Amino acid sequence: MLIAVEVLDFATTLTRREQEVLGKRFREIRDHPHLYSDYRESDSEGRSLDVHVHSGFAIHFWEDGADRHFKILNLCRADR
Repeated sequence: MLIAVEVLDFATTLTRREQEVLGKRFREIRDHPHLYSDYRESDSEGRSLDVHVHSGFAIHFWEDGADRHFKILNLCRADR
């Protein structure tokens, strides 16, 4: 699993509990990404990203089949 440095920077601003909840969900998404796509949207490079909303956060991820990596590219607070 690869996590963008911006995601890690944002995660340092969260409570320990939020970090634990998101870390657990990151691993669940890595293991079964098809179960966690709530919707799709394009990023600035035109890639189609899956987005999963969990515990008040939107997790933007991409399964890169070419290099067999699961990548978390963005994490932000979800709109209510």
